[in-house]
Amino acid sequence: MNWKAQTAKRRRQASRVPPVLRVFGWNFGERVGQFGQKQIALNVIEHGRAWHWRKLPKGWFDLQFCLQHGQRATKQTLRALFLDEE
Repeated sequence: MNWKAQTAKRRRQASRVPPVLRVFGWNFGERVGQFGQKQIALNVIEHGRAWHWRKLPKGWFDLQFCLQHGQRATKQTLRALFLDEE
């Protein structure tokens, strides 16, 4: 597969960042892949307000990613919200 076809395939797989969330992923550009989606979701959780959470597209939040890469306080809060319910 040539580089043009690879680039086109990556663009089709990448999704557009909603304008209200672009501030949390300013270094990713307008379109992001799966890692970028998860990173933006983590940034929204750590630095955003509650109303930003509602703007996250479906499937962008990944609990395991946040527990692995988040800050200590974020990890503790997410464990209390999601894992202690069991």
